[in-house]
Amino acid sequence: MAAARSAFGKKRTANPEASSASAPRIKPRALRPGDTVGLVAPASYTFDLWQLDDAAARVEALGLKPRFGKHVRGRRGFLSGTDDERLEDLHAMFADRSVSAIFALQGGYGTPRLLDRIDYELVRRNPKILLGYSDITGLHLAIGRRAGLVTFHGPNMVGSLPPRTLDLLKKALFVPEPIGEVTNPEEPDPLNVEFPLRTVSRGVARGRTAGGNLTLVSATMGTPYEIETKDRIVFLEDTGEAPYRIDRMLVQLRLAGKLQQAAGIVFGTCSDCGPGRSSFELTLSLSEVLEEQLGSLGKPVLAGLVFGHTKEKAILPIGVDAELDATARRVTITEAATLPAS
Repeated sequence: MAAARSAFGKKRTANPEASSASAPRIKPRALRPGDTVGLVAPASYTFDLWQLDDAAARVEALGLKPRFGKHVRGRRGFLSGTDDERLEDLHAMFADRSVSAIFALQGGYGTPRLLDRIDYELVRRNPKILLGYSDITGLHLAIGRRAGLVTFHGPNMVGSLPPRTLDLLKKALFVPEPIGEVTNPEEPDPLNVEFPLRTVSRGVARGRTAGGNLTLVSATMGTPYEIETKDRIVFLEDTGEAPYRIDRMLVQLRLAGKLQQAAGIVFGTCSDCGPGRSSFELTLSLSEVLEEQLGSLGKPVLAGLVFGHTKEKAILPIGVDAELDATARRVTITEAATLPAS
């Protein structure tokens, strides 16, 4: 297949020869206070550039030094600069030995446009913590599969970082030990539960973690970067999707055998996922969709874990061993995601 050209004349390699097998797994090193973090914008642009100051403050609150990518103030339509510019920033941060981790500024849309052009050998030679969620799921899927790097599903820096999430992030990134049990925020009113965990299907499962944003998982199906679910604990979440659209994406994964291959499934808190004006007049609730599509799989399924598109966020390392006890409504990360800092 001939290489296509981007709108700016650079060749875009389709990687048709990409192997379906995953690269051997590697882990980044844990952070130390004072380390430098590269801030990149591989997806949508930051409309209010003052938010970049806020992003820097969040990095500093972790005891780290922010360094912005060259093109984070760029814009091309809905993107934070051209594909070439966004890719250049990502590559530059992996190549820079003085940068210890890479945090995404925000999601939106754009990372899938980069996946067939990323230098995965560069990533593999320079393993670093990669943090983000939403559209950054595209990077988690592709880098995990093609470079074998353990990455972190957690907050983008343009967005809230409340004290509890900040503490969870410090533990995940600075301590080279298993995170342990992943819990929802404490309930202020136990009789009016705000963050309920629901057992969709009982049982216990163990396996490596996989997943992220359902829309991105769905969008990469049929590509060399599609999610690997065999014997995995699969985490899925989304926002702003009507129940019929959640149903459509889950059916796609089921038809592809991805749900059946999983050891267990954790579905997050789906914010703003009720029926909207554009939805069908007679609709299923999200709970009915999950019961129908996931509860019939005959494997442990838990719903309601707070991660992704929520103000508070659990930090989920992608590519490490975990245990799901759907009966007890408990998720535990049992393997360290980082190596000791050198």
